[in-house]
This record gives sequence, C-alpha cells and structure tokens, in this order.
Amino acid sequence: MSLSRLLSDLFTGSETSTDSPASTQDSNAGESTPGGETTIIYECRNCGTNVSDETTCCPACESDDIVRYTIE
Repeated sequence: MSLSRLLSDLFTGSETSTDSPASTQDSNAGESTPGGETTIIYECRNCGTNVSDETTCCPACESDDIVRYTIE
C-alpha cells in the first residue's frame, strides 16, 4: 500500500486489509504529539510497497531506494 493511499484511508476513516504501520517512540523524530507517539512508515520509493525497517531491497520490485516517513 502506498503512503498516499494510507493517508487517504486515514482521512476517510475506511479500514484497509493490510497491516497498519506500528506506532513507536522515536527519539530522533523531533517534536512529538502530546501522547509522545509517532508512526514510522518504511516504503519503497520506486513502487510504494510498505516494507519493514530492516529491509534494504524491495521484495516487489528489487529497488534499494527505501524511504522512511515519520508521521506525528
């Protein structure tokens, strides 16, 4: 699922059939929300596939261009 679809689903309130990203404490994320939680998403920049934080190569398209999005 691409980041744009995830954000769209968040704003419309619809449920998705894929796993949602984990919320976590991240001391490197800068300012945090009042609850102190930030959502971190790792995504292939080439095809938009969500991947884990340990992933170095996209399983869908084999690109090594993985980006990290921090959502507060």
